[in-house]
Amino acid sequence: MSTLQTYGSLMLGSRLRRLSDQLYAGVDSSYLAAGVELSSRCFPLLLLLRDNGPTSITVLAAQIGQTHPVVVQLGRKLLDAGVVVEMFEPKDERRRLLALSEAGQGLLHTMEPLWIDVKAAIDVVLGGNTDAWIANLEKIEAHLQDKAFGDVIAACRRQRERAAVDIIDYEAQYAPDFKRLNIEWLERYFYVEALDDQVLSNPQASILDGGGQIFLARLEGRIVGTCSLIRASADSFELSKMAVTPACQGLGIARRLLLRALQAFEASSVKLLFLESNSKLLPAIQLYESTGFVHVARPEGEVHYQRADVYMEWRGHP
Repeated sequence: MSTLQTYGSLMLGSRLRRLSDQLYAGVDSSYLAAGVELSSRCFPLLLLLRDNGPTSITVLAAQIGQTHPVVVQLGRKLLDAGVVVEMFEPKDERRRLLALSEAGQGLLHTMEPLWIDVKAAIDVVLGGNTDAWIANLEKIEAHLQDKAFGDVIAACRRQRERAAVDIIDYEAQYAPDFKRLNIEWLERYFYVEALDDQVLSNPQASILDGGGQIFLARLEGRIVGTCSLIRASADSFELSKMAVTPACQGLGIARRLLLRALQAFEASSVKLLFLESNSKLLPAIQLYESTGFVHVARPEGEVHYQRADVYMEWRGHP
């Protein structure tokens, strides 16, 4: 029969919640046995008010890591019990503060012996490793304060996807993907020109038959990126038709495609590799620069695409 323990770290939150409930229940029963009717959940506020003085609900919520409405409810219980009082902020009477009352001071004083027992019991439960547990807990809290757990999960997902991407050579079955990715990119940033449609509609004739190559990025069976080397002349290749689907950007796919194209160019006898781009595509231009492309004057002749206002040539790995 499966239990929460069966699922390991996946159920850590549920197990910690269950552990928290057990600790609260045990402390509450000890408080009741000592004649203290306040829930143990109220005492973090009382201790903070004792040590920090009058404090607003907003600050208290941040200090104990609870929502504002939860702390409002706890504050009402403490007010009703007479252990705190409400007062105005001296510099801003619109803000109300909670402060420990004389009754609250007395209550905390009487709780000291019981807290010695609670700490001793915690040390028993933790096998005498309380200091190590607390240190690890502080590390976890600091990590989650620096980056929300949802963001950590997203980063781990991206890392898994990055590792799962394959760079493969073009096959005829991927012709629709090659066109789809490039049309998607063009329509997002510019528009589809006549030359684009000609090349994308028949990559075999437009690229491969002329001695060019097409490379594809595949993730879990889906084609999510592409780039190509188009033979421009006997002595030159054009790096072109690079596109990565938006959902997969940030996985380093464009760089891997570019490096694969550079590897193919170096393995050829062709002397020149160039590209044409647009100055508004700053991340792409920075990628090209980081891999050895440099800005040079455009050679005489007709511009391939109306959108092109950047011309670069590859000078080797930086």
